[in-house]
Amino acid sequence: MLEILDPEQNNAFTDDYLDVPLDLSKVLFLCTANDLSTLHPAVLDRMEIIEIAGYTHVEKLHILDNYLYPEAIKKAGLIDHMNDVRISSDVRNYIISAYAREAGVRSLKKYINRIAEKIAFQVVDNKSPNKLIDIEKSDLDELIGPAIFASKRIYD
Repeated sequence: MLEILDPEQNNAFTDDYLDVPLDLSKVLFLCTANDLSTLHPAVLDRMEIIEIAGYTHVEKLHILDNYLYPEAIKKAGLIDHMNDVRISSDVRNYIISAYAREAGVRSLKKYINRIAEKIAFQVVDNKSPNKLIDIEKSDLDELIGPAIFASKRIYD
């Protein structure tokens, strides 16, 4: 990797697998990384770093509350039970930090949809008829599986 990125070496790069000389001096390489601290400093020295910000934790929470959750409830057919289903702010924050850390909200949407679908099954199976459904952290393993991110990272 270092040889390919080095402008003094990449004009006469020879691929070991194909045994063919290649001029890589006019090639643009794009790399992505979620965490720059895991990259070797020599590799970082040869790269131009462009940071593209994603949603902050607070923005994800706002999107979850105002768009994703109501849409998931509607899709799951729980409109009549919308006020009966509660996900506390602690649980919403935990879902964002332990399951949906990516820059966007695609996985957050997936997990909220899955929770709404499982609640709909509970309502249909009469496991919780006409009563308040309170989603706790302990319910998440059953509803959406174990947490993906175990570290206790704090977001702004």
